[in-house]
Amino acid sequence: MMKPTTRRQPSLERRAAEQLRALAKPHRFRVRLDIEGFPVIPARYGQIEWFDGADLAVYTARPRLFARIWAIPGVRRHQTGDTEMRAVFPPAALQQVARVIKTRRRRTLSAEEARRRGFKPTHRATSGR
Repeated sequence: MMKPTTRRQPSLERRAAEQLRALAKPHRFRVRLDIEGFPVIPARYGQIEWFDGADLAVYTARPRLFARIWAIPGVRRHQTGDTEMRAVFPPAALQQVARVIKTRRRRTLSAEEARRRGFKPTHRATSGR
């Protein structure tokens, strides 16, 4: 008798992390996990969060940025308080929202830039002979 094979579905947090990393990769945005395990793109003035699979959310506690974020096409108010705000937006507006809240990017160093700065390649022999 054959044992039925059941594949485990990835958890919601894992699927969220995969989706947000795929969206962030072309822009070199950093993706970190929050305490609950959901992915977050940290920024200087807030953070971008995974929302529901179709949209993303932006959180900021800087009231001066509220109007600038709401002015981006596709951004919808979700929760607004006196000093903090959360809005929902489509992935197409990711770069515009990231520019407003100054999202952090992963550092990368091209091979040409490394040579210009005088770094030696890592694949060289260490004996020096």
